Amino acid sequence: MKKGSGFYNLEGISLGDSINKYLLTVREAGNSGVLDVETIEGQEKLSEPYSYKITFTSKIKNISPDSLLNVEATLQIRAPNNNWSEYIRGSERWLLERQIEGIVTSFSLISTSADESLYEIRLEHKLALLSRRKRSAIYLNTSVPTLVAKILKEHAFADYEIDVNSLFCAYPNREMIVQWGESDLAFISRILSEVGIWFRIENHHDVPHIMVLIFSDSQRCYLVDRKIMHVSHAGLTSHDYSIDKLISTHNVVSAAVKAKNFDYRLANSRILNVDADVTSGGPAMYGMNYRYADNHHQPGSEFGHVQPGESSGFYARLHHEIILNHQSVLSGETTSPLITPGMVLNIDGTVPDAFTPGFVVTAMRVTGKRDSALQSQLKGIPYSRDVCFRPQPLPRPRIAGTVPAIVSSSIDNDQYAHLDAQGRYWVKFEFDLDLQVKGYESMPVRLARIYTGDTYGHHFPLIQGTEVAIAFEGGDPERPFIAHALHHAPKPDLVTSRNNTRNVIRTAGLNKLRMEDKRGQEHVKLSTEYVKTQLNMGHLVDAGGKPRGEGAELRTDDRAVLRAAKGILLTTEAQPKAQGQQLDMNAVVQQLQDALTLATSLQQSALTAQALNVEMGPQQQLNVALKQLTQPGLVAYADHGMALLTPQTMTLSADKDLSLNAANNGSFNVFKKLSMAVGQGLSLFSRAIGIKIIAAKDDISVQAQRGEMGLLSDKDFHIQSMNGNVTISAKKNIQLLCGGGGIRINQDGSVKIFSPSKVQLKGAMLDWSGPESVKDKIPVFQEETFHRRIKLHGDDKSDDVIKNTKFKIIKASGEIIEGVTDDEGMTPLLDLTEMDEMKMEIIPDE
Repeated sequence: MKKGSGFYNLEGISLGDSINKYLLTVREAGNSGVLDVETIEGQEKLSEPYSYKITFTSKIKNISPDSLLNVEATLQIRAPNNNWSEYIRGSERWLLERQIEGIVTSFSLISTSADESLYEIRLEHKLALLSRRKRSAIYLNTSVPTLVAKILKEHAFADYEIDVNSLFCAYPNREMIVQWGESDLAFISRILSEVGIWFRIENHHDVPHIMVLIFSDSQRCYLVDRKIMHVSHAGLTSHDYSIDKLISTHNVVSAAVKAKNFDYRLANSRILNVDADVTSGGPAMYGMNYRYADNHHQPGSEFGHVQPGESSGFYARLHHEIILNHQSVLSGETTSPLITPGMVLNIDGTVPDAFTPGFVVTAMRVTGKRDSALQSQLKGIPYSRDVCFRPQPLPRPRIAGTVPAIVSSSIDNDQYAHLDAQGRYWVKFEFDLDLQVKGYESMPVRLARIYTGDTYGHHFPLIQGTEVAIAFEGGDPERPFIAHALHHAPKPDLVTSRNNTRNVIRTAGLNKLRMEDKRGQEHVKLSTEYVKTQLNMGHLVDAGGKPRGEGAELRTDDRAVLRAAKGILLTTEAQPKAQGQQLDMNAVVQQLQDALTLATSLQQSALTAQALNVEMGPQQQLNVALKQLTQPGLVAYADHGMALLTPQTMTLSADKDLSLNAANNGSFNVFKKLSMAVGQGLSLFSRAIGIKIIAAKDDISVQAQRGEMGLLSDKDFHIQSMNGNVTISAKKNIQLLCGGGGIRINQDGSVKIFSPSKVQLKGAMLDWSGPESVKDKIPVFQEETFHRRIKLHGDDKSDDVIKNTKFKIIKASGEIIEGVTDDEGMTPLLDLTEMDEMKMEIIPDE
C-alpha cells in the first residue's frame, strides 16, 4: 500500500470542515484531504476483513485512479454534539462515534455533470490485501496461530496489530501445513477455520487509527455488556439508538458429532474415535454427524470443555459447536453505529426468548446516506456458555493426481538413502519457493509399495536427487506419500531405445538383475560388483554385448559355497524343455545299480577264491539313500566322463565305507610314492588275467609280520635272482617236499634228506668236510599301535551327541577302558590294537 500521491494538490478536493456526518479522509505524510461522502454500504463479519463501498462527489471531473488506489484512508461516522457552543472554548461541534481505517482497493467514476463528478471507492481493512498474493508453499513444524502471525508480519503487520494472547487452547505444531494455490487471505482464513479460531477487528485503545486483529477461540473475547433498547417504532432522537425487527430462526441440527481418523504412526489408531455432544441432547436435535480424516493424532476425550488442541475430542466438540451455531439464528436492525461484530447485545424491552441470554453479533450490513440516518442489519447467535461462535470451515484444497518433488538429504551427494526410523523420506517440493533446512524440506513422507507387512515387503531405497511423484490421501495436501519414482534429465532411464529388449533392476551400488527378452538371445543375469559375483543364465554376453557362451554360469572372484541340507544332485542327464520332476535321476539310479551289481559279482568271485571279501550292505544302503535323495547326500553324474583335478593335494575320505567301481579298466598312477595302509585286511583278487607286481628299480618286500605267508600257483612256480643270491631262511624248520621225499633243515641245524624210493647225488666231485654254520639275521617286528576316537550320539541322530558322560569299553580280550566324552560327544584318543568288535556302555551318574 502507499500514501496519497499528488491528489491533494488538485483544487476543490479538500473541503475543510464539513457538515456531513460521514467523513472520508485520505492521508498523506504531512497532508490530508476530506472527501464529500454521499453514501456508504458496508459488510462486516467475524473472521473477515470489513469492506465499505463509499460514493463521493468532487468538482474534479477526472481523478486519476493512481492517486487513490492502494492509499490509506479513514471513514469516520459522526453525530452532532448537542452541547456544542461556539462560545465554549474547546467544544467540539461533532462527536466521533466510529472510525474505520482501511485501504482503497477499488475506484470507479460513476457519472459526470457540469458541476461535479460522482466517484465510488471500496475501503477495506488492509487484511484484504492478502487476497492479492496467491501462492503455493510449505510450512514445517509450526502451529496455526504461529503461522498466521508469521504471514501477517510478512505483509508488514506490526506486533501491536496482532493479538493472539487470548487463545484459550494450546495448539500443537503440525509436521507440515500446505498452502496450495491459495491467496494468503484465503489460506489463513482456512487454517483458522479448521481449528475454530475466529477474529474481530477493533481500534487500538491508545492510537485509534491503528486497527488490531483480536484472535480468539472462546467467549472471552466477546465485547460484553453492550446495552441497547428494543423499540418497534421510530420517533426517538438521533442520540437514542435502538434495535428492532428482531427475528429468531430455529433449526433441527445433529445431536452429536463423531470424529475419527486413521494415523499410521500409532500402533492402535482405533483410539482416534471420539463422540461429542456439547449440549447433552435436546428436542431440536437428531442424528450423528460423522467426520472422518480431520488431521488429529491424539484421542482427547469425549467429555469436558477443555480438550488438547487438535485432538479427536477437540475436533468432535468443535464441529458440534459449528453445527449448533445454526440451531438458532438471530437477526435485527439498529440505528447504532457503535455496534460491531463480536459484541454481545443485552436488549432492554420485550424481546423473543432467544435474545434473552444475549445477542452475539457475528455479521452486519451497514448503509448510510448523506441525508439519512445510518442503518445496520445484524445477524448472530444467542450467547451460550457452552457454544462459542466458530467460523464456518473453509474447504481444504484437494490436489488431484501428483506433484513433483526431489528426494532430499542433509549430506551433499549422499550415496545412501536419507531415512528416518520408520523408513520415511524427506523431499523438496518443486513448488515450494522457501528455503528450508537442507534434508528436511518436508514432513517425513512414506513410500507406497505394492507389498508390505510386518518387517517384510520390498523397499528399494531412494537416493538424494531422485524425482518422485507425490500423491495425497484423499487429495489432502497434508497427507502426502510417494506414489512412485521417475527418471529425469539428470538421472536418465536405464532402459531406452538403445536396449529396449532388456528388463533391468539395478541399484545405486550396481547390484543388478537383468532379463534379456531379445528372441533367440534370452538371458538372465544376477550380479553384484563386490568380488564380481554373478549368476548368468541363457545366452551369455560380455559387457559389450558380445556372445561368450550359453547355458548357466555361477562365478565369483572370492569363495563360493553350495549348501543343501537334504541333498545335492549334479547331473548332465538331460530334461528337454524343462520337462520332468526335480529329482528325476534314472541314469544315476541305473549307474548306481550297475556298480552294485559289478561289485557284488566280483566280491562273490573273491570269496569263492578264498580271498577276503567286503560286505555289500553299506553300498546297498548308499544306493537307497541317494535314490531320490531320501537322505542328505551328494550325487554327481556325467554322461561322458568326469574329472576332478588339482595341481595340489586331493583327499577322498569316508568315515565308513569307500567303494571304487569300474565296469571296464581302472588306472591308478602315482609318479612318486604310493602308500596303502589298511586297519584289518588287504585282499587283491583278479578273476581273469592275473596280478603282476613289478618294481622296475629297487627292492620288493613282502612280509606277514604277525601271521603266515602262502604263495600258491596252479602251474609252475619260479623263484629267480638274475644277478644275486636266493636265500630262504626260517627260525625253526625248512622243508622242501615233492612226491613224498624232501629235505628238512631243523632248528638245530641238522639236515635230513629223505625219499620213499631213492636219493641220487650227481656231480663231478663230492666233498665231505667238517661242520659249518651260517648265522641268519631274523627281522624283529615292533608292536604297532592304532589310535582312534569314538563319537557317541542318539539313535540315527548324529546331532544328538552324548556329551560330558562317563563310558566303558570292553574289548574282545576282556580289557576294559573307561573315560568321559567331551562337549562334542567324542571320547579321548584310545589305544585300540584290535580292530574286531567291542562293547561300549554308558556309566550312569551315582
